[in-house]
Amino acid sequence: MQLDRTEIVVRARSGLELFDLSLRVLKRHLGAIALTSALFGLPLLLLDLWTVNWRLGEQGLNTAARYDQPTSTLGWRHALHMILLFSMQFPLISLPTTIFLGSRIFYQPLPLKELLRRLWTLAPRWLLVLGVFRWGLVVVALEWMIDRNADLDWLTEFFLIFVVSCVILFARALYPFAPEILGLELCPLRAQQAGQITYGSRRRGLHRYLTSENFARFIATLFYGVLLVSMLVGIQLFAIGASTGVWTWNYWMSTIGLPLSLWCVGLLLAVVRFLSYLDCRIRLECWELELRIKAEAARLEQ
Repeated sequence: MQLDRTEIVVRARSGLELFDLSLRVLKRHLGAIALTSALFGLPLLLLDLWTVNWRLGEQGLNTAARYDQPTSTLGWRHALHMILLFSMQFPLISLPTTIFLGSRIFYQPLPLKELLRRLWTLAPRWLLVLGVFRWGLVVVALEWMIDRNADLDWLTEFFLIFVVSCVILFARALYPFAPEILGLELCPLRAQQAGQITYGSRRRGLHRYLTSENFARFIATLFYGVLLVSMLVGIQLFAIGASTGVWTWNYWMSTIGLPLSLWCVGLLLAVVRFLSYLDCRIRLECWELELRIKAEAARLEQ
């Protein structure tokens, strides 16, 4: 590995430059990024559909009987929970993509078998941090606590949609690079030897001095993400309406159209977060200079 030979020029960039570069990276490695995100994304999607699809059945219709348009009401309620689940699970879904991009930036091939081996080795860490502390898997368990006989379970649904989502998204805006710290820097949760950098200390050191910039980038990314998802959903609704004459939210949009739109935009946002992580390391640690020094040291040793 030649540390000063990278696929992406290592330098500080503005937020707009990062978005532009993300599109270029996504275009170049679309197949690999889609495949790596599907490793966790597809099983979690099937789990989410199994968890929330009862709202589209007879039991859900019975709870929405008092509304003027029960089918439409259930569709939007179902969509809201799907968006919630995807948002909470996004760091977990994008972890394999992050590991792939970390290898690809140095032109290092990463076979699928090796990627799976790394994920298996790191399983206790990402399960605890991304699955529990960041609510990636906990939110699925909370979905099963919703009262299925109520048209709206205020005790659980209000807590999930408004309280949990706001708190987790705010924490993610301040500390966005958990997948990179776990998947690329391989920081342990507890120090195994004296002086070893743990996940907690690395998280504080990486985010502490760029909190305001990370928060602003998160808001901008969230804004663009919402616009892109709305655009993809609108395109599908127009295509369905123009071809069938039915201009309402339907079963296709609930089970395939919306998850597909979220997943497509998630591919881009995973690249944006990875490049933002590199930019933070460049600004805080002069990472480009570190790579050049290490590359020259390796050449002198040879």
